[in-house]
Amino acid sequence: MEKRKYGAGRRVVLWVVFAVFVLYAFSLLYPFYWAFTNSLKSYLDYWENGSFSLPKKLFWVNYASAFEEIKIGGTNLIGMFINSVGLSLGGTLASVLVSAMTAYVIADYDFRGRKIVYTVAIFVMVIPVVGSLPAQYRLLSNLGLRNNLPGMIITYAGGFGFNFFMLYGYFKTVSWSYAEAAYIDGANDYQIFWKIMLRQAMPAMFAVGIIQFINIWNDYTTPFLYLDKVPTLSLGLFSFQEKMTYAGANYPVYFSALLMATLPVVILFAAFQKQIMENTVAGGLKG
Repeated sequence: MEKRKYGAGRRVVLWVVFAVFVLYAFSLLYPFYWAFTNSLKSYLDYWENGSFSLPKKLFWVNYASAFEEIKIGGTNLIGMFINSVGLSLGGTLASVLVSAMTAYVIADYDFRGRKIVYTVAIFVMVIPVVGSLPAQYRLLSNLGLRNNLPGMIITYAGGFGFNFFMLYGYFKTVSWSYAEAAYIDGANDYQIFWKIMLRQAMPAMFAVGIIQFINIWNDYTTPFLYLDKVPTLSLGLFSFQEKMTYAGANYPVYFSALLMATLPVVILFAAFQKQIMENTVAGGLKG
């Protein structure tokens, strides 16, 4: 196969684009390198030599110290990690499953008020969070869902939002002939959804599920408002950062905890980025 040849002008453009992306990649990777080098410094090394110097001696003990120093009440970093995993997994499952149900019904069933429901879904995304936050806080407090991990998982089970639009577009691409064949064989609507349509949408649900998991894992506002006695990693790290301004800033320990909290979602995204891109594009653009 003959190698494609480009003109001089196009080669210059390609090199410029390449340079821009290299700089962009560097801007994403350098903060991790900077945090990692600082996490291996001693307290004195960090303050005497600055944050941009290399560590004189590797203090891996900072990673162990993070489990002792970062606490909220009786919950240490391990407890916060367990809370984050439980909230993220439960919230992701509830959110994606309910969104799939809502998207499937609106995408494939023709009923009165269908367009109104779709319009409401768009309108809900436009409303700022602060507009509904006071009412939501009062409602959850009155229902006894504050500092209640299962109760907070329920709050993620909303049918609208980003997950809804991704799955709505995906269900629009699934042929209705599968359902028609199942109707002929005697299947009802519930069986068609659970056994046929849901399996067809598994790639898209997996992709939006990973995105939802990362969003919940990184969420600070919800744990701060509703889970102050059941802290997650994001709340614990913020609380420790606030204490550093009063009791001396032990940034090496803070960076150690920060990297440990970030590592799971970085690995998750790196492992499944191809599936995320393929399935979110399929769901978001083909609908």
